[in-house]
Amino acid sequence: MNIEACVAAFYGNFFAVCPDIRSLFPDDLTQQEGKLLASLTHIAEALDDTGRLDSILQQQGEKHRKLDVSDAHFHGFISSFTSALADTLGPDWNSETQQAWARLLTHVAFKMDFLTRR
Repeated sequence: MNIEACVAAFYGNFFAVCPDIRSLFPDDLTQQEGKLLASLTHIAEALDDTGRLDSILQQQGEKHRKLDVSDAHFHGFISSFTSALADTLGPDWNSETQQAWARLLTHVAFKMDFLTRR
């Protein structure tokens, strides 16, 4: 899988679904794409450590709250990301994989929001 192509496809999808969010990003997305990959890596590495995961998600939630990221943006992120994964993985993508990624990303979005509201 070409993760760089997947991330680039994600941003294309995301800006099509949530055009209002495009202004929050730089014209050149190279660094942003790296930040997204780094965030996803940190989250994946912390999945077995609830305290560490909560800390990461709280920090991410605070950053996104300052930018007025809405539930619609989170939903757009999830659908755009899973769509980019599906396109990248092709025949290796199935409904079970779709459901697993959607559940994970929904959980991440919920925790980001919840941990910044307490």
